[in-house]
Amino acid sequence: MSVIDPRDQLICLRAGDDLSESGGMVLPPIAQASIFRKETMEELHRELGQEHLATVYSRGTNPTVRVLERTLAELERGEACKCFASGMGAIGALLFGLLKAGDHVLFVNDIYGPTLQLAQRLEDFGVSHDHILGGSVEEVAAALRDETRMIYLESPGSMLFGRVDVEGIAALAKARGVLSAIDNTVSTPLLQKPITMGVDLVIHSCSKYIGGHSDAIGGALVGPADLLERIFYDAYLLLGARMPPFEAWLFLRGLMTLPARMERHRADGLEVARYLKAHPAVARVFHPELEGNAGAHSGLFSFELGEGGFQRAVEVANRLKLFGNAVSWGGAESLVMTGHKFDPAGGPEPRLPASLLRLSVGLEGAQALIDDLAAALG
Repeated sequence: MSVIDPRDQLICLRAGDDLSESGGMVLPPIAQASIFRKETMEELHRELGQEHLATVYSRGTNPTVRVLERTLAELERGEACKCFASGMGAIGALLFGLLKAGDHVLFVNDIYGPTLQLAQRLEDFGVSHDHILGGSVEEVAAALRDETRMIYLESPGSMLFGRVDVEGIAALAKARGVLSAIDNTVSTPLLQKPITMGVDLVIHSCSKYIGGHSDAIGGALVGPADLLERIFYDAYLLLGARMPPFEAWLFLRGLMTLPARMERHRADGLEVARYLKAHPAVARVFHPELEGNAGAHSGLFSFELGEGGFQRAVEVANRLKLFGNAVSWGGAESLVMTGHKFDPAGGPEPRLPASLLRLSVGLEGAQALIDDLAAALG
């Protein structure tokens, strides 16, 4: 049975259906232009005053990017979307655009490392933060301060893929007058819709599943139109992390197959995870659907080897033939990554098991990937 909403399948497939924009092409044309001429100076001045809506200069708004933004907003059931040059561009604009000196951010669950590195940099500008791994409403409430202005979530979390009470935390944030934001990259808009759960702002690294072919980098923010307008003028335009039109076109192409790919990533990932859970060399598998959590999960998960530590994890990764050694994830090819970049005896993340391996299950087929893992595990 499909886990994808039929409405989302149509949204993904028909992003370029506005014939007035596409001229009948299946995908909209690539508006490879830096500037857009206007009939009169009055029109130019008027549109400069609403650059978040008008095409004046592609550092602001571009026709091809706008089609992608409209499509992602519709998929997430949000009012508006802004696309960026990378996922970190979106995260940077979110934090710089909505926070000021004296504000506090609470990060909840396992958070993508560079996000926390950026938060540490923001300490130099007077924006403080705390990070808690527990995700219950009670734990979050206890960690809030009077100066807290944002609760930032990942669910599933990074590397260990634990889930938190998104709906309960979003309700708590609203009750306290605090903004809530979530990185929804792992689930995509097809497997989780945080806005319908009460979250204010949703972040995506489009480079992963949305693109799906490991050939483009981009990011997106989805949320209320007024907040996106504020971010547009206070951070997006000023920081300049704009998405090029060709990348937007690649992401629109990726969306056309996203529902089919996510069904396959999810099914094959779950089959591989079940195999590993039963393997005698594996101590634990970190996959939300195996741990009884409700909701579908994608093809990204991790597992801990029973013995041998970091060196054993490196050896297993090096023996794999179908899983490439690479960062990132979400493409058609399967990938493997150790949880640590060096021996964790002196490493910075003691919360991660020394022998942790993260797998991004691609489209090679579950049995072929299981056979590869069986040979590597010995």
